[in-house]
Amino acid sequence: MRNDQPLEMPFEYLTRKENGKQFEEDITKNWYIARHFVLDKFSEMKIGFSSDSKDHLHVVVNGDSPIMLSIARQVALTAHFINYRDGSKVEEPQNRTVITIVSKNPHILEELEKEEYLCNLPKYCKVVNRGEVLENEGFYIDIELHVTESCPKEESVKSFSEQDVDAYMKGNEGKELQGIDTCKAIYASRMYDLGAELYNIPAEDIHCTERYSLALDVFQHEMLKKKLGKMISKEWRTMSLSKLKEKISNILCADCFALREACLIKEDANYIRTRKVWAKYNEQLSVSEHARWVVEKLVMGYRPLNSKERYYDEMLHVQFKNKDKRKKYRDSLKRRDSDPAHIDLCSYRDLRRINPDDLKFDSFLMLAIPNILAKVNE
Repeated sequence: MRNDQPLEMPFEYLTRKENGKQFEEDITKNWYIARHFVLDKFSEMKIGFSSDSKDHLHVVVNGDSPIMLSIARQVALTAHFINYRDGSKVEEPQNRTVITIVSKNPHILEELEKEEYLCNLPKYCKVVNRGEVLENEGFYIDIELHVTESCPKEESVKSFSEQDVDAYMKGNEGKELQGIDTCKAIYASRMYDLGAELYNIPAEDIHCTERYSLALDVFQHEMLKKKLGKMISKEWRTMSLSKLKEKISNILCADCFALREACLIKEDANYIRTRKVWAKYNEQLSVSEHARWVVEKLVMGYRPLNSKERYYDEMLHVQFKNKDKRKKYRDSLKRRDSDPAHIDLCSYRDLRRINPDDLKFDSFLMLAIPNILAKVNE
């Protein structure tokens, strides 16, 4: 962490979708603690998988107290790896992260679907509830949820208990666990300030990394050299909920940068942080980033378009050929506070067909990560 950058507390600004009220203090406190706990544990365990690994992460959350369900939430937001393989309706995805909740509560799924925990994720991902498989429509999601009444005995699982969290808290007495170093998130957000160098890149051959050279040079030599400043400004108090979620999305994305680098270190024992290495694995990284983004959006209360919305979206394209109206329609859906829906909540392969222009943002960001990490570690 940069010593000159104060910690910030962005979660306090989030409000509930239905009534616009702020989340209770104990909820946001649990979010901060869970974030520090999970990121530190993943780093300590050196968790990561090479692109051709057949392994997957299995995390057992032993308990269903508010802090433990917050731990499950943070694992879902964080545990995304480059060996994940996007599936289809006839092909099972490979190497999903499995999160097992140990609970005797018969209504635990309802609890998990609360807005402060996993929200819409259990409605769309694969769920195995006490042996019963609930295969939801989100076959492409790289998180799988299990509910059991006893802790699995496999040696390969990573198990977290309330005692582990208590020990972590005691071991970090005096350390600020209620704030966030937003440096990486601020730098990452600046990619959206790029102009034609990024936005005019066509969707074809999206993983040809040479096409991003100019945009990356502008990002590195101009965007990253601007004064850092704070992420939170006075405007946050009056921002719409959708805008706030877009800001916080940069934090959730940046939280995974170290995990992404851990995967590349698994690829090459002689790993050196260079753009060339990240370019080599750009497609796998981009697929993983889209999978991470999908889970983030579901946890943050978004949902995929329903059949009626998709039909109207297609009609605007096929019947009216109205690109501007279609974009305004999509924007109106994702910017609703109470029930936001996003066209990009789909598999990576479907995104190529539905909204290919958005693919370049994942590809560019994965190439920019080594520059951001180098800047933060100056």
